[in-house]
Amino acid sequence: MQLVLAVMEHAEEPPEGPWTADLSQAAVVDGQGAVWFVGDGDVGRLVPLSCACEHVEYTTYCNGVEISRTVSSTS
Repeated sequence: MQLVLAVMEHAEEPPEGPWTADLSQAAVVDGQGAVWFVGDGDVGRLVPLSCACEHVEYTTYCNGVEISRTVSSTS
């Protein structure tokens, strides 16, 4: 529950549920399939992009503001 509360506090817009936990990664997955990680005073969202080259986008939020965005390959 603490992970979801941290996401709600820091995300730009509150993600929709239902939420599932990925305890092996200390993360939660929102209703859209984005994986959220809680950092020290911020949260990160990992989203797979719909491209053949398997890229993902990692966005960091703090207090409702996007502070960084990175796109990289999973391979």
